[in-house]
Amino acid sequence: MAHGRRALLGALSALAGGASGQATEEGLLVHARARGLAFGSMVARWQLEDAPGLLRLLRADAAFLAPGLELKWDRLRPAADRFDFRDADFLFDLSAREGFGKIRGHALLWHEALPRWFEPNSDSAAMRRALALHIRTVTGRYAGRVGSWDVVNEPIYQWDHRPDGLRATPFLRVLGPDYVAMILEMAAEADPAARLVVNDYDLELDSRDQAFRRRMMLELLNRLVRRGAPVRALGIQAHLAPRSAPLDPGVLRRFIRDVASLGLKVEITELDMVDRLLPGEPALRDAANAAMYRDFLQAVLPEPAVDTVVLWGLSDRHGWQDDSSGARRKDGLPARTNAYDREMRRKPDWYAIRDALRDAPRPG
Repeated sequence: MAHGRRALLGALSALAGGASGQATEEGLLVHARARGLAFGSMVARWQLEDAPGLLRLLRADAAFLAPGLELKWDRLRPAADRFDFRDADFLFDLSAREGFGKIRGHALLWHEALPRWFEPNSDSAAMRRALALHIRTVTGRYAGRVGSWDVVNEPIYQWDHRPDGLRATPFLRVLGPDYVAMILEMAAEADPAARLVVNDYDLELDSRDQAFRRRMMLELLNRLVRRGAPVRALGIQAHLAPRSAPLDPGVLRRFIRDVASLGLKVEITELDMVDRLLPGEPALRDAANAAMYRDFLQAVLPEPAVDTVVLWGLSDRHGWQDDSSGARRKDGLPARTNAYDREMRRKPDWYAIRDALRDAPRPG
């Protein structure tokens, strides 16, 4: 047992390659571009203000930015009759000034980001007006500056026990299951150039619940495509939890190919780890997370439909898991789930991502 532990830690050290060289080593972006992959990172204004060095890492590791908070409904709409675009404009202006590509929009409609003034039990006409005002105002303001939009976020939920797998949101209850197509059509009217995405979680691993979610998502996408709704891609969030369920590359690739058979692209939209089931020792957690990053990317990157990967943040300093009842560790230890640690030093996770990008098949 001790020998196996020493071997694991030795392999971990070799994978990391030594933190001292990170200042001169190329960033992830070089390897992603060589493969023809659009590669970006989530960031929020407060993170940049908290850690000025984060912008340097983003320049090296990301071709584009994905606002984590600033484009969500509850942040943009302090009141029903007032929009506040200051934080969103800050990131759009920063992106343009620093030479990043088009912003990735997240998220137009999400049941967990509704403002307090939103009336969930309004009649269908009132809800349509509220949705139309929001979607058209936000997408219209940033038209031409957004590469892709998460238009409807997390529409599938197995525990509402509907035969179509849809989540029982206020939009579903008031407008019916066609609300997804309706929102896509509104967004396409305001910004016809943006790629419109349906985005969801737990589509990656080999478990009964995730198999159900994959099946229901495929059925939803089939309905949208048959209707002619302007959906252009599926977003697979990829908040991966090592030891929660196996990662079966064959299962995941078949799902991606089924999505591609509908004429859709696939974006990996929120890639990070959830380490709540891993042991407390940092080196062991880093090894397990790095292995999951590597195995996941090696499974998805060869698929031609996968053309975009977004890391859901770069540093453990800004991870969301510690504030989530479903993701935080029971032992109270802070999560270690991103490519950089809390001091902005590269972890084995970063090197695993780099190696997967470097070794992935090139276009053609």
